Amino acid sequence: MNIKYIIYLFPSLFLSFLFSSCNDSSSTTDYTSSSKDAQIYSFSMVAPVRQVSDSLEQIEQNSIFAIVNKTKFSIDQVSGSIYNQDSMPYGTILEKVALSLTFNSTYGVSKVTIFSPDSINGYDWNLSDSVFVGKAPMSFKVASYGGTSKTYNFDIRIHKVDPDTILWDKMSSYPASIGESKTLLAKDEQDVPSFFTYTIVNGAAKLYSTAVNSIVWKEQTLTGMPGTFNPKSISVLNDVFYGIDKSGTAYKSTTGTTWSKLTSNKVVESILGVLPAENRTDDQLLVTFEEDGSYYFGKTKDMQTITQVEYLSVSPADNTVPANFPLKGASDYTNFSTTKNSRMLIISGGVSQSSVNLPTTWLVKNTDQGLELSPYSKNSLFSGTGVSLFAYDSKMYVLQLNQFYISTAWGEKWEEAPSKQMLSSQITKRKDQSVIVDDQNYIWIFGGVSESGTYLNDVWRGRLNSLIP
Repeated sequence: MNIKYIIYLFPSLFLSFLFSSCNDSSSTTDYTSSSKDAQIYSFSMVAPVRQVSDSLEQIEQNSIFAIVNKTKFSIDQVSGSIYNQDSMPYGTILEKVALSLTFNSTYGVSKVTIFSPDSINGYDWNLSDSVFVGKAPMSFKVASYGGTSKTYNFDIRIHKVDPDTILWDKMSSYPASIGESKTLLAKDEQDVPSFFTYTIVNGAAKLYSTAVNSIVWKEQTLTGMPGTFNPKSISVLNDVFYGIDKSGTAYKSTTGTTWSKLTSNKVVESILGVLPAENRTDDQLLVTFEEDGSYYFGKTKDMQTITQVEYLSVSPADNTVPANFPLKGASDYTNFSTTKNSRMLIISGGVSQSSVNLPTTWLVKNTDQGLELSPYSKNSLFSGTGVSLFAYDSKMYVLQLNQFYISTAWGEKWEEAPSKQMLSSQITKRKDQSVIVDDQNYIWIFGGVSESGTYLNDVWRGRLNSLIP
């Protein structure tokens, strides 16, 4: 019995010794060695604001880096690239930055090596020191504990051109001398978007036109428009041209070339612009007319039947045109909108009944009762005739004497546009120009009158860099 017990005991002791050796506390298992995941899972960057001596430039730098530090980076695992989809602002200068990378949350990575023009052979990064990113190209090589590695090219995208700058190009000028004029954008008889320029030269009405996408001016045969016609009065309502002559007689044209005189129930003083409605077919022209020594507003769809406006929100007991409202010479812009509150006719500048130059902007809304007129807003920047009002870059703009003025509140408050948006020094200072914005975000400037009173026939085109499609 004792011999058998010893025989059985020996294998048991041997196995016990074997297992205890395998579980010796001085020996550990490195589970990370099984990970071959070398991917970067997230990437972010924080940069200290660049310090400069000029206070105004420092404000700009503060603004730039506020955007920089909100920039999101994308990781393309297939191509091995890290980049920011939204480019950083023009003028961004990056040096040392703090980078934050995340990896496989279970295993992590063995090391990260950074390659740059200053470190061609690369250096191992401890994941905490700041990194100089001022020179390209840069790349990150990530090594896993399992021996695999993955390289990511790092691309910091910065706008190459100033998005707030407008670059101007001189286009083909009108083919001949020109007088008082107005240029409109409409479709020609072949349904091609075209510019129509109406002008009075030596007592005769003339029309020059060109397709928008290929500027080749041609004089068109113009019939039915007298030499006393006021080209500044022309408006387009539902694809029909309307205008008046100096005596207040109305005319219309469906082609832009052949005009016919209309018999109206009122003698029109001025056509102020298009009053927008919920449905475009219900849009109307807003006009003024004189009756018994007083001026009134009128609404019309055809310049023949003009309905007098009986109610004005600013003066419920008096429906005459307010003394401080522009009777003529103003610039207008119609905001066609599906939103009732922003559906309006905006009118800036012009002269009053007593020939006073007005520094005001009015917001006019059509109502069943009459007209809702905003309390007029004054400004000290521009006034009178010769202004051009238009919408651009989700703002209202006015141009007068080569200076842009901007409003972000529908013309209720104006300020000078940034110097980056100045007209080219090659453009003669002018007023009374026609300004049109096309569907490619170009601002077109047509003709105008110089400070010396000379009619100009040149044409210019510019666009904000930020609005390049």
